[in-house]
Amino acid sequence: MMKHKKKRNSIILHLTLMLLALIQVTPLLAALMNSLRTNAAIKKVAVGIPLPPQFSNFLKAWTIGGYFTAFTNSILVSIASSVVVLAFSIIGGYFLSRTSLRFSKFLLIYFGVSLSIPTFSFLVPVYYSFASLNLVNTHIGLIIIYIAMNMPFNIMLASSFISQIPKALDEAAIIDGCSPYQVIGRIIFPLAKPVITTILLISFVNTWNEYTLANIFLQKPELKTAATRYVLFVGERGSDLSMIYTAGIITMLPIVILFFLLQNYFIDGMTSGSVK
Repeated sequence: MMKHKKKRNSIILHLTLMLLALIQVTPLLAALMNSLRTNAAIKKVAVGIPLPPQFSNFLKAWTIGGYFTAFTNSILVSIASSVVVLAFSIIGGYFLSRTSLRFSKFLLIYFGVSLSIPTFSFLVPVYYSFASLNLVNTHIGLIIIYIAMNMPFNIMLASSFISQIPKALDEAAIIDGCSPYQVIGRIIFPLAKPVITTILLISFVNTWNEYTLANIFLQKPELKTAATRYVLFVGERGSDLSMIYTAGIITMLPIVILFFLLQNYFIDGMTSGSVK
C-alpha cells in the first residue's frame, strides 16, 4: 500500500513539473515560431507554424538592428559589471559572514530592504547626478549603475554560502601568515566555485536583459546595448511584428545558451549550504 502511494505521488509530482515546464517554455516556442513568419501572417493569426520558415528574418533583423555593435556593447557592459560585482560580493560576503558585530547584521538587513526599492524611485536624481559628472552616454556610467543594482542580492548570497565554510580553514591560513585577502583568494575562492558561477550568471543576465536604464543613459545609437534594439522595429504607423519577435530571439539566445551550459553550477550555487 505504501509503495503504491509513493508511486502515485511520484507520478503526480512529475506531471506537475512537466506542466510547469510546458507553461514556462510555451512563450519561448511561440516567439521562436513567430520569428520565422512574415509580419502579415502574424497579424492574421497571432501564433502559428511558420510555413515556409522565413530564415531571412534573422539576417534582416541583425542588419537593421545593428546587433554586431549592440552585442559588443552588451558584452562589454555585462562582463565588466559582473566581474566587479563578483569581486565585491565575495569580499563583502566574507567579512559579513566572519564578523559577529551588530553592524554586519544591519548591513544584511539594509541590503535586503534595498532590493524592494523600485528603479523609478531613484532614476531622476541619478540621471541628474550622472549628467553633472559627464557619465551620461558612457558605458562607464551604466556599468556603475549595474554594479550598484546587482551588489545587494549577490553579497547576501555570497555571505550565506561563505558562512557554511568552516572558520578553522581561515584560522589555519592566518597562522601560516596569510592576510584576510589572501585567505579569500587562496581558501574562499576555490571552495566557492558554485556561488561564484551563480553570481556571475545572475549579474550577467540582469545586465544583459536590462532595458530601461540602458535606453535612458545611453542615447547615442553607437552606444546602445542589445536589449534596446526593439524600438527600431516600432514606428508611429505600425510595428513589424516578425522583426520584433526575431529581435527578441536574437537578444535572448546568448543567455539561453549560457544558462544551459552553466545550469548545474547555477543550481549548486543557489542550493548549496555546506562544503562537500
